[in-house]
Amino acid sequence: MLDPLLTKPWRYVSAWFQNDDPTPFHTAHERPLWDYASQEPQLNNFFNEAMASDGRLISTVLVKESKDIFEGLNSLVDVGGGTGTVAKAIANAFPHLNCTVLDLPHVVSRLGSNNLNYLAGDMFDRHPPRRCNFTQVTKNA
Repeated sequence: MLDPLLTKPWRYVSAWFQNDDPTPFHTAHERPLWDYASQEPQLNNFFNEAMASDGRLISTVLVKESKDIFEGLNSLVDVGGGTGTVAKAIANAFPHLNCTVLDLPHVVSRLGSNNLNYLAGDMFDRHPPRRCNFTQVTKNA
């Protein structure tokens, strides 16, 4: 999507190299993407759908090719799991697992599922008790 909100940071890459901001997005908009998304529902929805699309591909391969990873586990936390796309696929494929999605409050505040728990929080602050963390690696905006 070529939304000006997301293309503007490209014009600030040079300035970003010369300051201490964590990302070009922060340089362009004077706040992190996550803060911006928490105040702008359209960006929040767009970003969550993009991550869910990526998650659908990952979860299909993960559930099909890596079943042995989940043997012996009784709980799993999808850290930064967004709307729960990957965790839902895992919970459906392995109903014995108690799956929890940990993500920012503006991401999980209105979500619910029968076989999935949602926990609002910051992955850099705390994690719930668990035997397994699942974290999908993404590049910070």
